Amino acid sequence: MTRDPLAPFDDAVFAAVAEEFDTSTAALRDLVRRQQEAVRRLPGVDDIVYEWRRGFPNDPVVERRQEAYYLSVADTVWPEFAAALSLDEREATLLRAVHRRQLEATVGGSPTGDRGAMVLTRE
Repeated sequence: MTRDPLAPFDDAVFAAVAEEFDTSTAALRDLVRRQQEAVRRLPGVDDIVYEWRRGFPNDPVVERRQEAYYLSVADTVWPEFAAALSLDEREATLLRAVHRRQLEATVGGSPTGDRGAMVLTRE
């Protein structure tokens, strides 16, 4: 059975980002679901994390849990996802905000520094 793409994302995170950016939690959930499903259609979650670990100078894995990878990704990763998903600037900002807040809520603090936070639901 495949895990729900939104499994590691908290309702409180969606609500906080929706309030901060004056948008709906439904729109945020849709953005995150689209991004998670896109990763699954690519090489898959485990495969893309493996490739990033091999290809980037710094290991992007902040924490690995049964339900998700919590990552600090290179600056080039998010623009690629935004382009692949045909996101406008606002949508890309919203998506990144959800990921950052979720990573920080789960792992604690701001473990990514200025790098991009990303949470990838494990299948």
